[in-house]
Formats: sequence, structure tokens, C-alpha cells
Amino acid sequence: MRRGIFFILLIFLIFAGCKQSTKCEKEIFLLPKDFHGRLIVFFDQKDGQEKAFEGDARLYKVPQGGLMKSQFPKNGGCMSDNRIRFFYVDSLGQRAPLLYFLDMEGKKIPADSAYVVFSLLSNKGKNPFVIHLVGSAMEFKQLTNDVKKLQPEKILKSL
Repeated sequence: MRRGIFFILLIFLIFAGCKQSTKCEKEIFLLPKDFHGRLIVFFDQKDGQEKAFEGDARLYKVPQGGLMKSQFPKNGGCMSDNRIRFFYVDSLGQRAPLLYFLDMEGKKIPADSAYVVFSLLSNKGKNPFVIHLVGSAMEFKQLTNDVKKLQPEKILKSL
């Protein structure tokens, strides 16, 4: 009986600890109109883009090349259920939403229009980063192959 209670208490503490250690803030990414390619955000960068919010969501204003530093700490890795949203922004500031592959359940994946086709959160090294690949289904293979060759520390030094 004691073992059962101890086991249940241990499981509860493990799940409670995991829930508290994984902070998942909403995020909004504003991309240049018609951007295709890799969007990489390096976190915890003192000289990065200042923290900004829109409502309760982190706001990232992505530069033309898709590479940026941010003063935000790494987010908790929650990447589905509409916590992350992407928009193209034109020269007048008008936003056009981009579909995100993790939120497309039951929807048809567009063959030739852009959407966020893949995301990866990395904790490797001392500079955590996230990669979002933006393109069409036809571009997916090339975009994912490019990630295999990625040298994040070299990219960060170039920014």
C-alpha cells in the first residue's frame, strides 16, 4: 500500500516539475512578404532584437534574410495548437497569415503555396535557437537538406 502511494506521489511530482519547467509562451513571427527559406532565431542574445509583445504573445520582426538574434530566452518548445503564428507583412504593414504544418491536421497541405513546413528547436551548444522552414511542399526536400548542413555557431558569428 505504501509503495503504491509513494509511486503515485512520485509520478505526480515528476509531471508537476515538467509542467513548471516548460514555459510555453505564444509567439508571432512577422516575415517579409513572400519570404521563402530558413528562419533562424538565436535566443538569449544581449545584442539581439529587444523583447516585444503583442497581447500575450512574443513578437518577432524577422529581417529580410530570415536570420536574427533575440533577447528573449528560449521558449518551452510548445509548437502546436496555434501557439505559434506566422504572417507575411507587406510594405504597408498589412498581414497575411501563413499556415503552420503542426496546425494543419485534417487540412490539405498546399502543393505550391508557401507555409511553414518544418520547425526545430535546438538546445545544442551555448546558444539555443529555433529554425522554421518556410516554403512550399515542392521545396520541402531542399529546405530540409539545407538544415543538415547548417552551422549555427558560424551563422551567429556572422550576424
